[in-house]
Amino acid sequence: MNQTYGNLPNNPEAERAVLGAAILSKESLGNVIEILKPEDFFDTNNKIAFEILVSMYMSDKPVDFVTVSEEFKTRGVFDRLGGQPFLAELTNDLTVMANVTYHAEIVREHSIRRKLIEAGNRIITLAYQNDKTTNEIISEIEKLIFDASQNKNSSEFRHVKDIISPVFVNVEERFRQTDTRTAGYPTGFDDLDQYTGGFQPGSLNIIAARPSMGKTAFALNIAQFGGRDANIPVLVFSLEMPAEQLVLRMLAAESRVNLSMLNTGTFDTDAFGLVREACDILARRNIYISDDSMLSALDFRTRCRRFKTKHPDLGLIIVDYLQLMSTGTSNINNGRQQEVAEISRMLKAVARELNCPVVALSQLSRAAEQRTEKKPQLSDLRDSGAIEQDADVVILLFREDYYSDTEQNDEQNSKADIRIAKNRNGSTGTFHLTFVREITRFMNFGGDF
Repeated sequence: MNQTYGNLPNNPEAERAVLGAAILSKESLGNVIEILKPEDFFDTNNKIAFEILVSMYMSDKPVDFVTVSEEFKTRGVFDRLGGQPFLAELTNDLTVMANVTYHAEIVREHSIRRKLIEAGNRIITLAYQNDKTTNEIISEIEKLIFDASQNKNSSEFRHVKDIISPVFVNVEERFRQTDTRTAGYPTGFDDLDQYTGGFQPGSLNIIAARPSMGKTAFALNIAQFGGRDANIPVLVFSLEMPAEQLVLRMLAAESRVNLSMLNTGTFDTDAFGLVREACDILARRNIYISDDSMLSALDFRTRCRRFKTKHPDLGLIIVDYLQLMSTGTSNINNGRQQEVAEISRMLKAVARELNCPVVALSQLSRAAEQRTEKKPQLSDLRDSGAIEQDADVVILLFREDYYSDTEQNDEQNSKADIRIAKNRNGSTGTFHLTFVREITRFMNFGGDF
């Protein structure tokens, strides 16, 4: 039954059903966390209870009637929330687990309506403000409506085969309009595998470099051309680029057709055939992409767990890139270094929990730019030394020609230094790859192109 307390939309039955399912099943709790945040609960006690459940989930504590009861007591809210009768009422119906997603959506719908009411009140206030222009007021109103309707936890993974079709349509359109210039575990690398033996289950592997050195291309090449079996699922979190841009890069690397030509359609019929063939090959790769730019550590962990449940043979997780993630908490007193340290620990924890290698890209600080010797060092890892501490492998990527101003350099293949700066279970050292920049693909050094 829908009710309004103080004329604000809410559904207390749905809120209690969500909490009951979350206590009865950790899987249900994981599902709910993807849909709801504590502030979505109207009842203050329900909000407090959900905050505690989320905290227990993130800390890998067991969640059941007994442990939740004890946690409530430890936090001093047991009696305030209603004690044993409150918990008993929440968990007396086992059927709530079957409908937890539906109940969570009900809670969220009412939360959105309350936010819209709040936004409406704010809009009335804005309209009376004479110190703002009409355009400024309209802009603020648009943001209020947008913020009220956002569901930041609803992003779903998209299989590459579902992305390749519209990408190919765009490429074909540009190909047909050639007069336009409108703009687009074994690892697969022999030397890298010799150092690491391939990225190991449960390991955290950092690929670090300054911007534009090719971190994303290197990681995508590993996802695309690595692995013993094309059917092994690979999960890519892209916080910087939309999925379509990633797939276009992968299409260039597979077809060996110049990326800029894919963007403009300025290639011949033979190349178009290569692109079509590359689409078929790429669509068969079991690669999934999430391009939510507002990814928090909680979102990441929850989504990885759910994906692992559906795909037990998950082979590799890639995060592009670490510094764009947030902890998802409102505590700003710890500073950015502490936040990055928490994210780094979480990435390692996910790798171990899911027994799957995690590859996280990381920015390097500007310290290298200020040295005569530009090659990066471990100390250049940006924001936190915890990244070096948590990582099993740290790979520093460097291309000396990046610092050259010659125009012809842009048209030549590039020699890339790949330095294994840390290897917890193996040796360190440096080897070389060839970076074919026009197709954003790294090749074994000295190999045929």
